[in-house]
Amino acid sequence: MNNSAVFSVFVTCFLLLSGCSQLATDSKSSAKPSTRILKVGISTNSPPMAFRSKGEIVGLEAELARGLADFSGKQLKFIPLKWQDQIPSLLTGKTDIIMSAMTMTRARQYRIDFCKPYMATGQISLVHRSQANKFSNGLASLLNQTVKVGTVKGTTGDLLIEKNKAKGKRHQFISSRKAVQSLLDHDIDAFVYDLPGNLYYGSIYAEKGLVPILQPMTREQIAWAVRKEDTRLLQTANNFLATCQQNGSLKKMIEHWVPFYKNLYNR
Repeated sequence: MNNSAVFSVFVTCFLLLSGCSQLATDSKSSAKPSTRILKVGISTNSPPMAFRSKGEIVGLEAELARGLADFSGKQLKFIPLKWQDQIPSLLTGKTDIIMSAMTMTRARQYRIDFCKPYMATGQISLVHRSQANKFSNGLASLLNQTVKVGTVKGTTGDLLIEKNKAKGKRHQFISSRKAVQSLLDHDIDAFVYDLPGNLYYGSIYAEKGLVPILQPMTREQIAWAVRKEDTRLLQTANNFLATCQQNGSLKKMIEHWVPFYKNLYNR
């Protein structure tokens, strides 16, 4: 099966929202709502999901956060955070919800509750077009010790390469932008990152010869997170997602922010 066929199968599972949800109940959450402000924890270093442009926080997650605030009748307040501070800030009440392309994991589910997943994703590599055939086999192509692989420290892609390429050369970066620049400078051979991010960079730097390898090396689900006691916000967020699915706005937002998906959906 070629890369295009594999990826086509993958994106058919891209929207994982459930069917119609019931309207939020009137049952009170054990969490004590203090204001009519929705405090959204967001890390603005992962385009196209969340990043800054001309001083404004934009991206797929930012647009969804604005929609959720409007849906719930609250005033939106972004709380920009480093990634490692997201869960601690949620648990202490600094934020109400994490909307920052967080992957659902069992370890995290012990501490927080996830809303229903709204996106399937995975790790893919970004390479130079001239070397695309060399890396067409996905993860197996990266395991050669001579291949210089770049990752963003602490991400799922970083852990994937650490686990599978223990003896090979791995270059860790503090941001995806720095990793992509290193790829452009030919200091690394491939950059492993989440699917939306590398599709975004593949679109931005297509004229400079970068292309994503359309063969996911992992399967992950992205969802928002709330405190375990905040059942009201959990239900509201799930109702909002169901509404976006039903009226088609979620699909439109994904296609707008994640390049290449519109054509993939229409295959």
